[in-house]
Amino acid sequence: MRALTVRQPYADAIVHGTKRCENRSRSVSAMHLGTTILIHAAKAPHNSKVTAADLELAHAPDVRGAIIGTAVLDSCHQADPAGCCAP
Repeated sequence: MRALTVRQPYADAIVHGTKRCENRSRSVSAMHLGTTILIHAAKAPHNSKVTAADLELAHAPDVRGAIIGTAVLDSCHQADPAGCCAP
């Protein structure tokens, strides 16, 4: 099974369904679309000032460096050259 590493608090947001889109610099192979992937919380936090409470996840523990759940990879689109939706 494939895994996606995401920094907290965004990893929790994906697992709990409050973040439904993850922007990446590389595209995903069509053979992976529709599959379940593991969500791995990175050891380092995201460098933004966004908190779990900002993402309506005040109840979520701040787990890092571990698999914290799963998600279904349902689509992928190319980022706009002007930077829209780019990581």
